[in-house]
Amino acid sequence: MDHLSGELGLHKVDHIGVAVRSIEAALPLFRDLLGGEFVNGGDEPALGIRTMQLRLPPGIRIELLQPVTEDCYLHGVIAKRGEGVHHITVLVADIERALAALDEAGYEVVDTDLESDPTWKQTYIRPRFGHGILLQVVESDHDWDTPDTGSSLERVLAGQMIWQGDHAVPRDQ
Repeated sequence: MDHLSGELGLHKVDHIGVAVRSIEAALPLFRDLLGGEFVNGGDEPALGIRTMQLRLPPGIRIELLQPVTEDCYLHGVIAKRGEGVHHITVLVADIERALAALDEAGYEVVDTDLESDPTWKQTYIRPRFGHGILLQVVESDHDWDTPDTGSSLERVLAGQMIWQGDHAVPRDQ
């Protein structure tokens, strides 16, 4: 990581998550009009969501999040706030340093997970502490900007891909 900023050791804004009722319905704007290129995507069965990341010029990524199960938490988010920005993900060099700085500054975090996936250690700053924004703070050494060659936009939309660690794999594997 080239340059780090602030007490959290911020490296960069990784992506902006956008909650949508339908990824397919969001594509005319994010892919066609804004020129988004498919990067990756898949279902997260434990959360009941489908995600798809598109890289917009000049390189920012948008992650579209769609609920795919009846009990998915995202239905409540969309019902309460409507479609729109769900979270902003920032990458830090050292998640433990970031957690210590957040704690010292009095920021409340939730859903901290430093163990289940070594390529993605995360915590969230609650929206009431993030001025209305859910901030996902992540330490990851994986290159999330490189398009996934084992997947496609069509396979993600069809629900054929699921997330497994740092990449999506065909659902039948």
